[in-house]
Amino acid sequence: MFNFDRFARVATAAVGALVLSTLSVAAAVGPAMPAGASQPAFAQLVSQDTRAHG
Repeated sequence: MFNFDRFARVATAAVGALVLSTLSVAAAVGPAMPAGASQPAFAQLVSQDTRAHG
């Protein structure tokens, strides 16, 4: 007999395991580095000026 409560728990556990494994692989790989760059690619998106905008 189909038990929706058990199905929901199994589905939630499967999604949680997938998210945790994806995050652990991403943490092991580290930030993306473009060829020849000395700092991570995401650091280039941050504004370096100190002026207030507005």
